[in-house]
Amino acid sequence: MKARDYQLYTARDFALDEDFQEWVLQPDIKNTYVWESWLRANPDKQPLIAEATRLVKAIGFRQYKISDHDKTQLWDSIWENMGEDHEAAELPVPIRRSIWTHAWKYAAALVLGLILTGVWLAEKRFGFEAVTFSASTNLGEVKQIWLPDSSSVVLNAGSSIVYAEKNAQIREVWLEGEAYFHVKHTRHAQKFVVHTNEHLAVEVLGTRFNVNNFGNNVAVVLQEGQIKLSITETDLRNKTQLYLKPGEMVNYSKVDGDYNKNNITVDTYVAWISKRISMDNYTLADAGVFMQQVFGKRLVVKDSVMLNYKVSGSMPIIYNADTMLMQFEKVFRVQFRQQGNEFWVKNKRTDQP
Repeated sequence: MKARDYQLYTARDFALDEDFQEWVLQPDIKNTYVWESWLRANPDKQPLIAEATRLVKAIGFRQYKISDHDKTQLWDSIWENMGEDHEAAELPVPIRRSIWTHAWKYAAALVLGLILTGVWLAEKRFGFEAVTFSASTNLGEVKQIWLPDSSSVVLNAGSSIVYAEKNAQIREVWLEGEAYFHVKHTRHAQKFVVHTNEHLAVEVLGTRFNVNNFGNNVAVVLQEGQIKLSITETDLRNKTQLYLKPGEMVNYSKVDGDYNKNNITVDTYVAWISKRISMDNYTLADAGVFMQQVFGKRLVVKDSVMLNYKVSGSMPIIYNADTMLMQFEKVFRVQFRQQGNEFWVKNKRTDQP
């Protein structure tokens, strides 16, 4: 999907957009992931997209077919033009040279055919078959899954992934939410690429790392091995590559494309896979982010100063919203009042930070 301001599009604009047409008429894993992600971020556009889809399908694109006779004439024309490419302008060309001129072209075509056949036979020999796989978790649910390549993924609550192997050279994953990856190194050194949006991709061979793709930011934390981040500028023209070492994190903003790399304590960011929260100057605002991400519940405070309440230590994660709120009440010494999918701080604690 090219960088366009789809917020201003009408149904007619979408119907005339080439990327949108391709998704409607020739959906695949990548364009389906991109457009469904855009729709999740813009749910109010659902009726508009439905109307644009109806318009595209009503166009009735005509399939062009070429007859056997026209195919024969086309090939005759191609071979005839190939023989005229290097025809001399003044001197007569000896018949022997003309024969060799044709011969090397036939040989080139033959070599190309052999190369393509070799690639096909190699894939057949190693038993490669295209593979797709998808998994998701509900709010309040964490799941460990095994990908078709035997890599392990721990999928955090409210997250989803799509995995695909289209050829023997690359494994690709599209991630919504948060996941911890333990990527298996394959015999043929297949690349493993995690796509978070159209501007940031994480490439690895064999390693352990965490990707958080919730909200307006992407956080990539490396625990073991080495990974390469490919960051495409918002205008899709320039690309930056960053290499991470264990103990480093990159924060990327989906809003403006800014990013930074820092040294961090890895356990703080991957403790969730062990069902616990590692608290190092953990704020009430951090607790609000956790409840929003894992349970879909939003923290509301009347006094923003309370968001800066801090604690340190460790706390188990219980995948029950009421239980977690009770734990946060004890830790921060406050009381919460639930109202639908919101929880309000009922009263301040007496010891201000």
